Amino acid sequence: MSRSEGYALAQTLLLTAFAAVFFFFPGPLLFVSRAALRSGTILCAAALIVLLVSIVTLRRVIQVAPAPKEGGHLVVAGLYRWLRHPIYTAMVALLVGLWLRRPTLATGAAAAVVIVFLNVKSRYEESLLLAAYPEYAAYRARTVGVLLH
Repeated sequence: MSRSEGYALAQTLLLTAFAAVFFFFPGPLLFVSRAALRSGTILCAAALIVLLVSIVTLRRVIQVAPAPKEGGHLVVAGLYRWLRHPIYTAMVALLVGLWLRRPTLATGAAAAVVIVFLNVKSRYEESLLLAAYPEYAAYRARTVGVLLH
């Protein structure tokens, strides 16, 4: 298994673990807030829209593994015109939104682990994109990266 495939597998396992924690280990709520519930719902809805629009924009070059797809191209249209990682951004927003809907320690911890992982994965992905596409450095300089790098 390549390093890129390892990242894809790890992401799948971490998201599955988050879902298991969210759905099967409710735990005590850290707070009860109608505003947080509404905010979480809105954040989740917005994240799903960003996720779907990003997937449609990527079309044939989408994959979970961070390595650029063989025979692919750099996508700089749609949300990618302004935002380097709209799918990761949507995933982070969805995790935060779900935590706001069920604010437990376990859900927060699981979301934090996934968010840290996505940050590490995006850094690795950017190094691969820089190596694969000479124009990526200029693209990166003119776009926003929402994750921590």
